[in-house]
Amino acid sequence: MHELRATYSRIKDLLGDNIEPLESVELVEAYRRFFKPETVRVVLLAESHVYTSDSERQIPVLPTPSLSGYPDQYARFVYCLGYGEKSLTKSVNHPKRDGTPQFWKIFYSCCNPISSPDDFRPILGKTAPEERLRNKIEILKQMKREGIWLIDASIVALYKDGQKMPRMFDALKESWQSYTRDVVLSAKPDHVICIGKGVASVVEPDLKKHFASKYTVLAQPNAFLSSAEHFANYQTYSRICGIQTSRK
Repeated sequence: MHELRATYSRIKDLLGDNIEPLESVELVEAYRRFFKPETVRVVLLAESHVYTSDSERQIPVLPTPSLSGYPDQYARFVYCLGYGEKSLTKSVNHPKRDGTPQFWKIFYSCCNPISSPDDFRPILGKTAPEERLRNKIEILKQMKREGIWLIDASIVALYKDGQKMPRMFDALKESWQSYTRDVVLSAKPDHVICIGKGVASVVEPDLKKHFASKYTVLAQPNAFLSSAEHFANYQTYSRICGIQTSRK
């Protein structure tokens, strides 16, 4: 964690009091490391998680028997199953609005062929909470088995209360150059999917240098695109993650 904390300190010089607590950053990192595959085939390189306050971090996430050693604190991060699943916290302090269904669609697409928007039903709100949670757990476990790993270019949250942080791209660049770039390179993935043009504006020179044609840039899942364009992107996730072959 030394490198993570050193990078956090440098980013704090940029964001000042706007930066989220270090403990939240470390919690998110714990979730990310929990789901790191033994062999990484595909890196999903996103922008950042969402700001998690000290009080939110105190919300307990109920144990999941099939995920031994899983962190037990709430974080506004897709790898935290409590984010968007109130049944897993049963807390009166659970945020009224949370979760990121768009990223669950990405995860689902990475593990399944996609032919219709209705394919996403197992991990969305119309499915009963207990069944939906089981489906999400299986997707996370499948991603780990198949070498698909989500990494955020920024170690700190760049969004709070729906608003972008001041100097967010300075923070993103510092995080990438001081920490996350090394995480991606050391993982030695076969392919990197960069999620978002803003992220690409910072990381693409390094992706070109180290991965040549083995990277793809796709729009953010909440970008202003038509439903058909978003669906085509989900199919691209499915195709890339499905065609990769394990190392010999």
